[in-house]
Amino acid sequence: MSDLSLTATSQFVPTDYARILVVDDDPILREFAGVYLTSPTMEVEVAEDGQAALARLKKGGIDIALVDLEMPVMDGFELIAAVRAEPSLEDLPIVVITGREDMEAIDRAYGTGATSFAIKPLNWRLVSHQLAYVLRNSRADAKQRQGRRLAEQADGLKTNILRLMRHEFNTPFNVILGFGRLIEGHSDNAAIQGHARQILMAAEKFKRMHDQLMESARILSGDIEVTKKVFSVADLIKAAAREALRGGGKSTDLKLADRTGNTEITGDYDLLLTALRNLIENAFAHGQAPIHVTGQRTANGRVAIRVSDAGQGMDQTSFALAIQAFKQGNSALQRTEDGLGLGLATAVGSLKAVGGEIHLVSGEDVGFGIEMEFPLELS
Repeated sequence: MSDLSLTATSQFVPTDYARILVVDDDPILREFAGVYLTSPTMEVEVAEDGQAALARLKKGGIDIALVDLEMPVMDGFELIAAVRAEPSLEDLPIVVITGREDMEAIDRAYGTGATSFAIKPLNWRLVSHQLAYVLRNSRADAKQRQGRRLAEQADGLKTNILRLMRHEFNTPFNVILGFGRLIEGHSDNAAIQGHARQILMAAEKFKRMHDQLMESARILSGDIEVTKKVFSVADLIKAAAREALRGGGKSTDLKLADRTGNTEITGDYDLLLTALRNLIENAFAHGQAPIHVTGQRTANGRVAIRVSDAGQGMDQTSFALAIQAFKQGNSALQRTEDGLGLGLATAVGSLKAVGGEIHLVSGEDVGFGIEMEFPLELS
């Protein structure tokens, strides 16, 4: 049963269109709810107990419920529990009606799944304000949930597309490269051989860009499985240098050194190789020979590999921009160099996955150097 007081006028609080279900065994309260809450944007339906309310709610179309806690057949607590057990109703906002001093009932209602509460005797003007407030919050939460669901769906779709591209692009690449080599090797016409070499060079460059894009997308999206392997710093440096040289650059421009005493690492070889290879490729593309790749131990017991060159240095602000995806130290729309602008961002993502980090170790006009630092053993 409900205790109530009436306001002198039937004013309503403007809100977006909504349908409310008022649940109370008191016919007078149900009548006044219809009078005081009905507006051009608020439609009111009523139910006399929890059982009737649950049947109506399951049909859908109700945006918010105002529920008395003390009712026969099925009380408000039972109704809230039943509503929260229904997947289609688990996010329905429920405002409960209770006595001014009944804090135990309020706590129990919140524990069962109530959204808010209103105190008897009811001031319908205040109740209408509260309902509007709860509705706004509920709809904002619903938009956030929908946004998260769409983001998760998009992320899953993106991952599937990337995996499909990695698989499907390999066949045409291999066909182009295979027939290009066949034409180059079996033609007696110098012009045709030259054209075949141009085809091969373009196809190889395209494949490198494709592989880099797929690799970067996988790492930057977090689609990574970290694995452990034991290897030496020296082997890592030499392997990264070999891979970087395949993309261009001269071996005579590289100066490799391991000052860690052939330290062994227990970590993800592929991710560290990816990071270091990208740093060396970045030095080939944007730096100035000679390029030094030096491994060393740090004071805190970690490993640092520095890639430095004699080119123009960079300040911290420019470096922070350069390690973002698709950036080259300037606006993404003002591209002054070849490449996708993914190398440094991919290196950062690879290192982050294994507990490592990247640092700028040079300043403007004093040469350029980047240092990747990571633990000896992957935790």
